[in-house]
Amino acid sequence: MICNGEIHFPEHMRVAIVGAGPAGLGVARVLRDLAIPDVWVLERGQIGHNILNWPAGTRLLTPSFPGNVFGLTDLNAISYDSSPGWSLGCEHPDGAAYAQYLEHAATAFDINVQCGMDVRALRPKGERFALVTERGTFTADFVIWACGHFGAPSDGGLPGAELARHYGRVRRWEDIPGDAVYVIGGYESGIDAAIGLAQAGKEAIVLDRGAPWLDRDKDPSRSLSPYTLQRLETGQKDPPITLLPDADVIALEQDADGIHILASDGRSWLSDGPPILATGFGSGTAPVSEWFDYDPDGLPILTPQDESAALPGLFLVGPEVSHDGYLFCFIYKFRQRFAVVARAIAARMGVDTSALEIYYENNMFLDDLSCCEDDKCL
Repeated sequence: MICNGEIHFPEHMRVAIVGAGPAGLGVARVLRDLAIPDVWVLERGQIGHNILNWPAGTRLLTPSFPGNVFGLTDLNAISYDSSPGWSLGCEHPDGAAYAQYLEHAATAFDINVQCGMDVRALRPKGERFALVTERGTFTADFVIWACGHFGAPSDGGLPGAELARHYGRVRRWEDIPGDAVYVIGGYESGIDAAIGLAQAGKEAIVLDRGAPWLDRDKDPSRSLSPYTLQRLETGQKDPPITLLPDADVIALEQDADGIHILASDGRSWLSDGPPILATGFGSGTAPVSEWFDYDPDGLPILTPQDESAALPGLFLVGPEVSHDGYLFCFIYKFRQRFAVVARAIAARMGVDTSALEIYYENNMFLDDLSCCEDDKCL
């Protein structure tokens, strides 16, 4: 594993993976098991870059266990034979701890990682791809895009959003000014913000057009996690967390009194300082968006092998992978597609794929999406 400022990888790679987070490292591990040569992970920052930028106190929603009687892999592991629960001794790792697990995994699995490599553009070049970086242009036979979307905060098109501070730009809740802070958005990041603010001794007021804290959906991608609900229950007392449903925020305006938060029903709230925007994230594919088509929800349109429908040879792994309305957003979900991508690439190279049987055995190879009906797999 190489993670410094020097260039060590070749000018041409068989497979270039962009992003050294759980998705990029996870799919690199599968390609390693298939003995595919010249596979490199290119990372603009350091391993786990986006995860290291989580607000302090933010933790993985799913629990980590080193083993259990059901024989299931640790929900937060990127491979069937590793466990952040075991290596970290922590059930819900925070960003710094999980990034440490990723770094250990990259070393243990002997994955080629080049840090400090910002891929700024991608271009087809005959039967190859050209990857344009600030350090020159490199080529690859296949490209796997593994950039998460935490690095692409979205303001949801809210007028006056520049008056607020996005959740993804917060590092410490103690640094947010004021004794009372408004949070716009009540899903996972909004409630996490409210809990973090309360722990920092601040009153948090959460505004949401619905009431996510009351929703119960079988798909964990569409409702608050039990872990979040439990944290909310124990953190609502002092300082208080106030949850305001049916607050459809349509604009922010500033005058001499402060920042006015305006709702569609005529209500408004006055904030002394910048509110927190928990309005979600854009697409991690933004730097290469010209090579993806998108559905009405803004999700990349993929083939059954998670390949771009617009550009063959370009694959996607990570939390934006979606098929037929089913979103593979959690680590335990999107890791089930690593072997699908690896098999597709191996088949085009004429590589034996029998090594992937162990991924089937460990529930990390989901290629039959019919099981997703009625939320059976999601």
